[in-house]
Order: sequence, then structure tokens, then C-alpha cells
Amino acid sequence: MRNSIVLEVLAGVFALALAVSAAESQPSGEYRPRIDKDGWEILFDGKGLDAWTPASRAGGWAVNAAGELYPAKPGRDLCTRRRYCDYVVELDFKLGAKRKANSGVFIRVHDPDNDVNTGMEVQILDNGDYGVPFNAGNANGALYELVRPAVDANKPIGAWNHFRITVNQNLVVVDLNGKEIVRADLSQWVKAGQNPGGGHNKFPHAIGELPREGFICLQNYGATPVWFRNVRLKPLSDRKPQYTGKEPIGKVLQKAPAADK
Repeated sequence: MRNSIVLEVLAGVFALALAVSAAESQPSGEYRPRIDKDGWEILFDGKGLDAWTPASRAGGWAVNAAGELYPAKPGRDLCTRRRYCDYVVELDFKLGAKRKANSGVFIRVHDPDNDVNTGMEVQILDNGDYGVPFNAGNANGALYELVRPAVDANKPIGAWNHFRITVNQNLVVVDLNGKEIVRADLSQWVKAGQNPGGGHNKFPHAIGELPREGFICLQNYGATPVWFRNVRLKPLSDRKPQYTGKEPIGKVLQKAPAADK
């Protein structure tokens, strides 16, 4: 009897050791998306930053008592853990007045360490403080240096604005406060540094050649005053990312597909 008890104890200890070992072998910080009843992935709802990479959120970003996300000090842009293909992303943002408020929402980012050049930016800007008209290439809501806002849908500085950004195959559509202000067919961008109408842009490659997938990032532009809330995403297709973001950008560029009919 005593021997059987000893054996049972040893077996239990061995099983516990195996369980501990298995737990230690699991990847730390594994992200499990939170999906609401309507199919939206919750990227930020005031309660945590699990959807964003620890490296990008460390130090520079904070959540205030009202559950608003903001860049607390200069640092990295905040990027999602996951790459996405076709989706709608929605968020609210507001800017602080007379402090050169500047930020942006980067979409289809290949390399999160170089989102400025390997993705596209939907600009967030205090137009008045920078002295730019609503329809400038770097104005609030512009697809930065690619498409100017067609309509002035801005709310006063200090008020909450709402972005609805649709990214679907070769199409990018930006709605600001319920009004469409930008529509881009990426298949029309076929030359490096050049827009379809012949105007210049900063990109060293044709925008139409970027992969139709990538991370989403929120810009920390020297911690100028900007706040975010209610960030969520809904997929529009079942396409899965093909890349990790570690590949050199030159290895993933592709000939721009033909425009959707």
C-alpha cells in the first residue's frame, strides 16, 4: 500500500512537472483577438492594448482615466500585432489646439519599423495650426501625398472626429464624420514617386506595388496632442497575409493588379 501511494505521488509530481514544462514552452504574450457579436475585432476600447505589439507600445503610449489612448512622450508608432488584408477600420480621434497636433493612421504597413515608407498614411492634422487648406495633400484626412480630401468634413479642434477607413483589394476609401473624403484605386499608382495625375509623392516605389496586406499603426509624431478611442476592425474577405513584415520591401513588391470592374 505504501509503495502504491509513493508511486501515485511520484506520478503526480511528474505530471505537474510536465504541465509546468509545457506551459513554459508556450509563446509568451500570445494574442487572442476579441471579437464582438457583430464581428468587429476590438483593437482598443479603453481597457487595454493587447492588440498592439509590446515593442511599439512600451514607454511612449498611455491610456488616461477617461479610457483614451494617447502618445505620452516621443517614441515609436503603435502597431498592431496582426497583419490584415481587406477590412474596415473605425476609430475616433481628437486634437489639442495650438500645439501643432499631428498624427496619422498607417494602413497596409509592411515593415512596422518603417511604416512611413512601407505603408500609406491617413493624415491626422490641425489644419489651421499648420496653415494648410482642407484639400491639401497633407491635410487632415488626406491619403498622405497620394489623394487630397474632396470635402471639408472636419469638426472643430478639440471635438471628437470619426474615421471609417475601408481597405479592400486595390481600393482605399476614407470617410470622415460620415462623409467620403478620399477614394483611391491603388492600381493607378504604377511609377515610383509619381501620382496618377503626374504629381510627385515621396515614395521610392510605386504605391500600387505594395502588398495588399500589412499592419495598422497609429503615429506618435513627437507626442503632439492627439487622443484615440473606439478602435475596431471588421474583415471584408477571408484572405490571409502571406508575409511577416521581416522581408525586405523590395522582395514583396508586386506589379499592381488591374482595377476592379
